[in-house]
Amino acid sequence: MREEGQTDAARHQAHRWRDAPEAHRAAPALAEDGMEDLVVVGAGLSGLAGAWWFQQLERRQGREPRILLLDAAEHLGGHAHRNEFLSRSGERLVGYGGSQSLDSPGLFSPAVNAVLQGVGIDLKRFDSEFFDHGWHERHGLKGHALVFEPGVWPQAAQPTVLPPRRAQAQRLWAAALPMAPSAQADLLRLLNSVEDVLPQARSPRQRRDALARISYRQFLLRVWRLHPQVAQYFQQDTEAYFGVGIDQVNALDAWAAGMPGFAGLPLGEQPEPRLSPSAQQLLQGADRYIYHFPDGNHGVVRALLRSLNPAALPGQGLESLVDTPLNMAALQAPASAVRLRLQHTVVQVQHDGPVASAPSVRLEVLDGQGQRRQVRARRVVLACWHRAVARMSEEIPPAQRQALADQVKTPLIYANVLLSNWRPFARAGWSGLRSVGGFWPEASLDFPVNMGAARASPGPDHPILLHLAKVVLPTEAQGLPPRQQAHLGRQQLQAWRTEDLLAPAMHLLRSALGPYGFQDQDVEAVTFNRWAHGYAYEYMHGADAYWPQGPLPCELARQGWGRVAIANSDAGAFAYAHSAIDQATRAISELLPEAQLPRWAQRPGPYRAAT
Repeated sequence: MREEGQTDAARHQAHRWRDAPEAHRAAPALAEDGMEDLVVVGAGLSGLAGAWWFQQLERRQGREPRILLLDAAEHLGGHAHRNEFLSRSGERLVGYGGSQSLDSPGLFSPAVNAVLQGVGIDLKRFDSEFFDHGWHERHGLKGHALVFEPGVWPQAAQPTVLPPRRAQAQRLWAAALPMAPSAQADLLRLLNSVEDVLPQARSPRQRRDALARISYRQFLLRVWRLHPQVAQYFQQDTEAYFGVGIDQVNALDAWAAGMPGFAGLPLGEQPEPRLSPSAQQLLQGADRYIYHFPDGNHGVVRALLRSLNPAALPGQGLESLVDTPLNMAALQAPASAVRLRLQHTVVQVQHDGPVASAPSVRLEVLDGQGQRRQVRARRVVLACWHRAVARMSEEIPPAQRQALADQVKTPLIYANVLLSNWRPFARAGWSGLRSVGGFWPEASLDFPVNMGAARASPGPDHPILLHLAKVVLPTEAQGLPPRQQAHLGRQQLQAWRTEDLLAPAMHLLRSALGPYGFQDQDVEAVTFNRWAHGYAYEYMHGADAYWPQGPLPCELARQGWGRVAIANSDAGAFAYAHSAIDQATRAISELLPEAQLPRWAQRPGPYRAAT
């Protein structure tokens, strides 16, 4: 068992500086020789995309820029993280420990498309070559089973497992739910009725107005007048996209996300600016969810890195991105034009002179041993969390500092479980588990992707990765504002030990799959990826009075000054890989205003919605 992501070790230096900066200032800083053309703080998707744009633009002018990437983490890629495993069978498997897939590429901006094409990512190949569309059907896997735990559902005397719901057998399915009989009847009514539950609203606009004013939980309890257990059944269903449960997601966003209860409410076809950014994407996106590298969006990280420094990841083609070992020596050689330093925490950024006329910027860095170092650069991109940026420079005005602090990121934890076989899933006919109200809400067999040496599992006797995901929101925090829930969730995540995460995972597998032959020894390894600072916070109507009319905090927060620009998905208030790339494009356009870069999404949400 191991832990990766934003571990205590990765946060150590930043938190030491935050809590006792004077203790570090007592020791002299080592001033490094030379001048970088660009320093990028944060080697995730946004930082790498910013470095890529800068390198491309400088090369057009006949220059080969020196670029230094600095990251406080122990690994490259930020939230786009990769997990690697070696099975007892000798098979190597890779999985995603963070940013999962490229979502809705049909809505990407010209800037995002230019970056992906520039680093050799041909999205059409995912549909035609890489994603195995028939894998689940060939193996008889029909969806996620439902698991109900006695501690959550009083009617369940023991863990209750139900197969995936099928329309033709809904009544039998509902009768087996460990709910009160009236809750079972209410759930069926919600799923099947075309009743107009807002008869007083006579137009689509009036209906949308009514839905925008209430949460989806209130919609179920006050408008539909359903049993509270129905709301409990759906509580976690919005967390993966919105970062909060149905107690905070408004009913209009829930409609866009495809939640039940709206079949009898004609809401019209006109665009709806009050939808949250993710809801806009869900409503407008027409792409299947297949644009997935075996290691998630770390595949995009590797494509960017190969373009920046080919010696760091030798080879050609998307297939070799998965298999080729990373050559860290090529990223650390002083003679390399593009270099990377991990476990280097930037704590101070200041211009060498007046902001308007300074020729360079000085950055103070704590290395992995806590030694202070000074690096100088002609330009800087801060592609890190907004709340970290707020502490980095005294040159930031108070109003902007406050806007930066508005980004309270949603805590997450992702786990990859290496199974020696998946015969229990095959016998049951399930592709995953949904623990309704449980500790691990979802456990899914890995994406069936064939790329390079990474292959979709050929059969149940072979090893496979099982992915577990959790947005950390304490049950007792339900009803509180989203930022407060995120803060309490972060405290909870940081207090959990590894065994606190492993025990409920094993319990879920035993409860659901034990009758189908699961044994504890089937689990070969587990990696837990902690993301105390996970999703960028997204604005929602109701929770944020300034959405959508503005002005938006992210628009003030991301303003560059002098030779410094700000990137990262926080700057877009939109927790997606394409937002990280959009914001990198904007940041480089600020540093190099004479450059003619492709258009990017200027507001939170998909590009087409923004235009």
